[in-house]
Amino acid sequence: MDDKTSLPGNTGEPWSRPANGLALRLTAVFCLAVVCAASGCRKPAEPSAEQRAIERHQQEVRRQKEWASYFRNPVSARTMDAARFLSLLHDQGQLPGISPQDHELLGCELTMPVVSPKGPYYWSQEFHVIFKDSPPKDCHYVLVQTYRNGPFQLQKAWRSDGAGKVLEEYPIVPAPPMADATRVFLGPANPGAESGWSGWYNGTQGGGSVAIGTNDPASGLSCFEIGITNAVSGATHHADIRSEMFPLAKNTRGPFTFSFAYKLPTKVKPGDDIEVNFRFFGDGEANFLGQKSIPVGSSTGDSEMTQYKTVSVSGIPAPSGAVKADVWIVANIAGPWTSGTAQFDDFSVTAVPMPAWRGALVKLGLGAIAALSLGMIWMFYRRGARGRLSAIQKAGK
Repeated sequence: MDDKTSLPGNTGEPWSRPANGLALRLTAVFCLAVVCAASGCRKPAEPSAEQRAIERHQQEVRRQKEWASYFRNPVSARTMDAARFLSLLHDQGQLPGISPQDHELLGCELTMPVVSPKGPYYWSQEFHVIFKDSPPKDCHYVLVQTYRNGPFQLQKAWRSDGAGKVLEEYPIVPAPPMADATRVFLGPANPGAESGWSGWYNGTQGGGSVAIGTNDPASGLSCFEIGITNAVSGATHHADIRSEMFPLAKNTRGPFTFSFAYKLPTKVKPGDDIEVNFRFFGDGEANFLGQKSIPVGSSTGDSEMTQYKTVSVSGIPAPSGAVKADVWIVANIAGPWTSGTAQFDDFSVTAVPMPAWRGALVKLGLGAIAALSLGMIWMFYRRGARGRLSAIQKAGK
């Protein structure tokens, strides 16, 4: 693997190899060559079986210490969350190489996670899962997070013979890489339907239809599908998919960037559009403040698409008072759509976090304004008091 910033331990090497093992071996070989050239020493004898056993024991002790140190660190919670995501995929029957009926786990081996704040993925980790079978099933899964607080996604999967030889690779479309390392992911949760309908609502009427598609996602294993099963336009036949609200973090500042992938595999009729909305709210759903609407279909000149397209709209300002947002996809409500089923994937709302020094200046500025206001009030009060005292003194004379 390429060198990247990683958590304590080895940088993405198999768990059975000690930290920085490759670098240590190369350094040792180089030093030995220099010593031999200078002194004319002979090639050292091969280590005995006892020496090899001692080395294996020392490596095992070092490995156990690395993992013990890692799991004492709060960052290990990310690994546990990733394991839960793998378990969810298994329960949904979406984990490549095994079925939901494969329950007997013989073991699980890990690599130390690789963290790369500048991308293409903030976090990645390989899980080697061994299931009971004849012979045992050795399945490998690489999970990634594009952004630090983004969702998990299966990036790569394969089956080996247990000794490391790849027997079969499973087709998975890679997750979209980090677009901008300076931005943070805000929502929505489960943006690519990898966890089914978790974090999303859906509704249909008449000929409307919604589904979680698994045959043709833009990335990962799943996508959202929405459409109309008949040719009757109008609100009596409609469908919509809506994400749960997500907070617009206080330490982020607009404008926001909203992006998603879509595919319209059937012929789009003139005037037909599906509308995708990025909506802003105050404290709750009743306090709707505004939205950015993006129609796809006839308006974008798309029809019978064979590949996904990605829409990315930057510079979206938040209305005053906006603290929450959601994503709402509608078919045959705001405008006509009777052109079959559309596919959507990889929704993302990102923003640039406010620097800590700027937040401090804002607080300082507010404090300074308050102090200045109080000072001016006191100054005018004292000036007025002196004026009234002078008038009383003059009247007394």
